Amino acid sequence: MSSELEVTLRIRVMDCVNVAKALIVDEVGLPNGIRTSIECNGDELRYMLRAEVSNPRIVLSAWNTINDLLRNLKAILSIQTHQ
Repeated sequence: MSSELEVTLRIRVMDCVNVAKALIVDEVGLPNGIRTSIECNGDELRYMLRAEVSNPRIVLSAWNTINDLLRNLKAILSIQTHQ
């Protein structure tokens, strides 16, 4: 039996389109069963992760994928604030 995990993050950022472009390059080669999307609505960045949870390892992979996104976002935002 499998379930679906869905996580949505909404974050207000300056220059959302360029932030999304910088983040999207890391969203390739994701583990099987994990899908992500990144969209902008004005200054709101919307990140969505969906995962088919057929085994417990998928939950850990989803966690690591979100962690990578947040680490990359932190780096981008720290660059923005120092410009």
